[in-house]
Order: sequence, then structure tokens, then C-alpha cells
Amino acid sequence: MAASADPLRMSRPYVRFVETPRGYRVECGRFSLTQSTFLLLAAIMVGLGAGLGAVGFRQLISGETYLAMDALAPALGFLGRAQVVPVLIVGGIITSFVVNRFAKEAKGHGVPEVMAAVALRGGIIRPRIIAVKSFASATCIGFGGSCGREGPIVQIGSAIGSVLGQVVRAPPPIVKTLVACGAAGGIAATFNAPIGGVFFAAEVILGNFEPRSFATIVVAGVVSALIGRSFFGNHPSFTASAFYLVSPAELGLYVLLGVVAALWAAGFVKMLYFFEDRFDAWRAPFWVKAGAGFGVVGIIGMKYPQIFGVGYADIDAVLSQHVPPLHALTLATLKPLATSLTLGAGGSGGIFAPSLYTGAMLGDAFGSIAHAAFPSWTATSAAYGLVAMAAVFAAAAEAPITAIMIVFEMSDDYTIILPLMISTVIAALLGRRLLGYTIYEMKLVRQGIDWMRARNPGFFTRVRVSAVEREAPVVAKCGETVRNVAKRLGGADELAVPVVDGSRFVGMVTVAQIAASLAEQPNGDTRIEQIMRFPGATLVSTDTLEQAAISMANPQTPLLPVVDPDTGALVGIVTRRDVLNAYRSETNL
Repeated sequence: MAASADPLRMSRPYVRFVETPRGYRVECGRFSLTQSTFLLLAAIMVGLGAGLGAVGFRQLISGETYLAMDALAPALGFLGRAQVVPVLIVGGIITSFVVNRFAKEAKGHGVPEVMAAVALRGGIIRPRIIAVKSFASATCIGFGGSCGREGPIVQIGSAIGSVLGQVVRAPPPIVKTLVACGAAGGIAATFNAPIGGVFFAAEVILGNFEPRSFATIVVAGVVSALIGRSFFGNHPSFTASAFYLVSPAELGLYVLLGVVAALWAAGFVKMLYFFEDRFDAWRAPFWVKAGAGFGVVGIIGMKYPQIFGVGYADIDAVLSQHVPPLHALTLATLKPLATSLTLGAGGSGGIFAPSLYTGAMLGDAFGSIAHAAFPSWTATSAAYGLVAMAAVFAAAAEAPITAIMIVFEMSDDYTIILPLMISTVIAALLGRRLLGYTIYEMKLVRQGIDWMRARNPGFFTRVRVSAVEREAPVVAKCGETVRNVAKRLGGADELAVPVVDGSRFVGMVTVAQIAASLAEQPNGDTRIEQIMRFPGATLVSTDTLEQAAISMANPQTPLLPVVDPDTGALVGIVTRRDVLNAYRSETNL
């Protein structure tokens, strides 16, 4: 939907953004702020909102967990261990219903939708996402769905930042920065990882480390982290021992661990989209899909209940005590399977926690084997589990800096930093070679969105129609004669004239058509609508020039009307000359 049709952008703005060579000047009544000052104030507001949103989301998960496991499950106690299956099915159906009824972009892990909003819609995210994503993901996780809470809180926090930008009618660059602030704030608060949240927003959401936006994101992350610590306490998410590098020779094993983590992550990503494709191709009602997918997860969980929910308690257990290698490998296989079924069947939740879980189990098994073979110069298996947590996520998301910083903050263990860095970087590099795209990019590519091009737009994909549209010098009205239109054209240097019925655009007439009509009927009494035709395409102000250029490739389309998306009223026109002049000005030709 075009930005002009958004309900938050309809009213007269109290805040005005005036573009200057040094950025935007923000005018609010009689006050005037620089862009940096405004962003600082806005970042504080977004940080507060994202922090409180993260707190509320985690409380909502607790409430849903109580409802499912302490109220519904005991009522089904007569089923024995099978009681979890109907609980999962109920949670899956509720989640899928909410998503399909109120906001389909709340399905899945949420981060790709934020990336698409930043790259393609100037950061615009619908306000309803805040409520829909919160409830859907909390229900999915609380009822036992195998997914994480980081994707939802990123989407929730990003939506809070976007809504603030929409309320003040900020230009796209500022809205995008506020979206990234919300993403960083959500992660900072929910995981007590302000540095990791900042790097996630810059590395994954924005795809760059521009100093001005980076500083703003840092402010939001700090404020949000303070909110989180005031509610959850100032302690790391995991209790890790003081792991360290026993011998320099051990680095070779960590290099091998990075390779293994990349292979495992590639299998996870391919499995995730395999099941998503199968469920999408299955022509069945949403509740049937949800019931089937969540039901299978419940059946798996009857024997391996560790796959339910976020799984942080199991990760913590792996980091503090030994897990038999075969059992750890089994869980490292079943967790990706359960997550793929959960999200493919219509669930709503993140993939970050499942990646950490998978890495912890995989690394622990790898470490057990390595330590048994070389006990004198290797660390305990848990050290490898901690490193593999970051390596698996880095391979899936190609975000090594984010992975290193988040795992470091969540474990509060600096002594293992060298192995952490080497394994994570190798896993990230190999993951790109194996997958071609990150786990987030792949969802966009499969929707036909060229993510790399969208993130690094050229002139035609970067510039909006609003930058080149102009008022039509001559507008023909239905009922008007060709003779009158020809007189008003006079010496106007135009190849076509738009035709309106009242204010609504209905067609266009070329100068050649007018000339031909006058040659056939010299008195010019023919009505203009008798010779007009529709141009084949219309534009709205938020379209890109690439869309305009594609439509103008037809030689029979010398003019494209810009219309209001709600009323169809003519807003302006764009011609080939307008597009070429803008391009010449941009490239200084």
C-alpha cells in the first residue's frame, strides 16, 4: 500500500522535515531541531517502547505457557504423555488463525518482513503488527511450538520505531533508522545484549554501519537494555564456566568445528524451506495444516520434550554439565526438524534460539569426541558447545559480528573469544558458499525480491516517482471537444494529455491522435473521450522510477499518470523526458 494511503499519514503534520545539504531540519511548531538531535530524542522514545514491548512480550509468553501447561495439559492427563499433542495442536490452530485473519506478515520468523520493509517500503510497517505478532508468537511459543522469541521481538520493536516515524511523517531515511532502533532495542532488552542488538540492527536489518545511524541505534539499545535489566535483572542469559583455549593446537579443532557448524546450518535452512514449500503447496485449510504440523511436533516431543519452546534451559544445562554425544546429536537433529514443522505449518516465532540450541548440542557432541581423543590439550565439551552456538547462527544468517557479540554477552565469557572468532568467521564464509543466501534473504528471494539489489539500489530503484512528478500543463475533461483541447495545448511541448472525469483519471490522448482527429473532422466537434485510450499503467507517488521506466518501455505510452491510490484522482504526470532529466541531474551528465 502506498504511504499516502496509510491512516497514520493522512492528517496534517505537526512536525515538518526540511531537507538541507547537511541532512534534515526538523520543525516542530516554533522549535527547530537538527536531524541528529531529533534522532537522539526519537531513539530514546523507541528504546523505551521496544524495552517495554520486550518485557510485555515475555510476560505474555509466560501467561500463554501457564494457560497451556498448567491449565489445559492437566485436563488432558488421562492421555498420559500424549497430552502434549492436543495442546500443541490447539496452540498451532490459534496461532495460524490470528496470523491469517489479521496480519499474514506475522507468520514465520519476522526478520525478513522487517528487511523488506526497510528495503522496499521506506521502513513502513503496519501498526497492527505490534499486537498481532505479540499474541501469535506468544501463543506459539507458550503452547510448545519449537521456535524462538528474538524474531518476534525484532518485528515488534521495529514496528514501534516505524509507527513513530509514520506519526511524525518522517522521510524514509529517518523511518528506516527508527526501525533499526526498534530492532536493536528489542534484542537488547530481551537478551540483555545491547552490543549484540546494535550489531544485529546494523549488520542484518540495515546492512551497513553508517556512523550517524549507528550512533542513534546505540542510544536505543542502551535505553532498552536498561529497561530490560530493571525487570529481568543484570545477569547473562546463560551460566557458562570460564572456558579457555587449552593449547594453540586446539584452534585446528575449532576450525573443523566451524566447517561442521556450517554444514549443519545449511541443512537446517534447507529443511526449513523444504517444509515451508510443502505446507504452502498443500491445498488444505489453514487449521488442517497447523494441526498436522504442530501435531507431529507434539509426537516428537513425547519422547524428546527438550524440543518444545525456546529451549534456553536446555542450552544452559549443556553449558554446565555433560550430555552424552549420541543424545546431543539427536537433539541437534530434532530441533531443526521441529522448528521447520512449527514455522512451515503456520507458526510464528524466531530461528535465533533454535540456531543456538542446535549449535550447543552439536558443539557439545563434537567436543565430547575431541576431548575423548585428545584429553591433554583440549577443553571440555561445553566450551565447544558455546562456540558452536555462534557458529551455527553465523552460518545461517551470515552475521559473524552479531553472532560473536550476542553469544559473548549472553554467556559473559571473554576467555573463549579466540576460538569463538575463528569458528564463527569460517562458518559464516562457508555458509554463504553452501546456501547462496542467508536464512533471512532466502525468504525474500523466494518471494521474487532481489534483496542485494534492494539493499544497494541504483538510481532507478532508489528514486521515487514523487521526486519527478509534475502538474500536467493541460488536462482534458470528459465531454470536452477535441477543438478546445487543441486550442489549450497551444505551444505546450507535450506529447500527450491526461483525461479526467471530475478529478478521477480515466485515460489519455496523444497529440498525434488529436491531429488525426482534426484531419478527419476539421470542425473538431469530436468529444475527447471518443479518441482517448488508457495508458496501460498508472503510478502512485511512492513507486520507484524503475517501475515507471518499465511501463514506459512501451512506445505507445509517452505519458504515465500519477494517481491517488484511494480515489483515483490525478495527482500529476511523468514522461520520458522527466525521467531522463532526473537521471541527467543525478549523474551530472
